[in-house]
Amino acid sequence: MLEIRLLGQFDVKLDGAPVDIPSRPAQSLLAYLLLNPGVAHRRERLAGLLWPEATDANSRGYLRKALWHLRKGLPSGPAAGSDYWLVDDIAIAFDSNAGCWLDTRVLEQPPDGPGLEARLERVGVYRGELLPGFYDEWLVLERERLHALFEQQIGQLLESLVAARSWPAVLEWGERWIALGGAPEPAYRALMLAHSRQGNGTAVAAVYQRCLQSLARELGVEPSAHTQALYTQLRVGATGRGQ
Repeated sequence: MLEIRLLGQFDVKLDGAPVDIPSRPAQSLLAYLLLNPGVAHRRERLAGLLWPEATDANSRGYLRKALWHLRKGLPSGPAAGSDYWLVDDIAIAFDSNAGCWLDTRVLEQPPDGPGLEARLERVGVYRGELLPGFYDEWLVLERERLHALFEQQIGQLLESLVAARSWPAVLEWGERWIALGGAPEPAYRALMLAHSRQGNGTAVAAVYQRCLQSLARELGVEPSAHTQALYTQLRVGATGRGQ
């Protein structure tokens, strides 16, 4: 089974063994084909997309070399036991019918039911932004789209965990979200609520201070009215309980 991770890393394994694709252009080409499976991409378009500053002749040469690296690392055909590539003189595609597990595909798929398991699986594959350290222009919008999808899904996950009063899980996933950066206020609010429900007013105050500092450092803003109101409510509640 081919297993590929693009979120937070570039990692390719075949039946559990690492696949060596040493060329960065080849890695970028593979990622682009994987994110657009089954689509036949014309060679000249791929060459211009991946090497926009090169001449047409040079970019086509770079494309041939990158494809050679991919086909060497992931051979296709009966002898290899799998067919990954749909290649001719005009176009290149990654076969959407090939047996391949891809983390971005898991993130994008709808849950199979109302339970938490599918949502936990989808959110759990996000280990960082798409292909960190890659600077291809085509990646920018795709990176933003997948990050926005992750934030939407983990926000919904935390809401479900709060509703279920699963406070240890709220703390775990809230901290995971924060560790990925960006000062996510919903994560800080969920942490404050979880600590409050566990009777730890000191931790509530500590989380709020972290939120203040993170927003100031990352975005140059103060917490939203929603976050401030929640903190005030929790603090007043703690005082009422004698904490």
